[in-house]
Amino acid sequence: MRMVGTTSRGLRAPIIRQGDDLVKIVVDTVLSASESDGFDVRDRDIVAMTEAIVARAQGNYATVDD
Repeated sequence: MRMVGTTSRGLRAPIIRQGDDLVKIVVDTVLSASESDGFDVRDRDIVAMTEAIVARAQGNYATVDD
């Protein structure tokens, strides 16, 4: 019987820059965190990322100077 519902974790990833491979960064970050903090990543788990890192990787943002 499953006793735990949704678990949310904030993970520390490298700074995202235009052109970065988000898939590689996210996978590496999740797997590294899983190993260091002792949690399992299982089939059907959902991994989400913010729109902000997607926009940065696409170069779709405004700077302070803009």
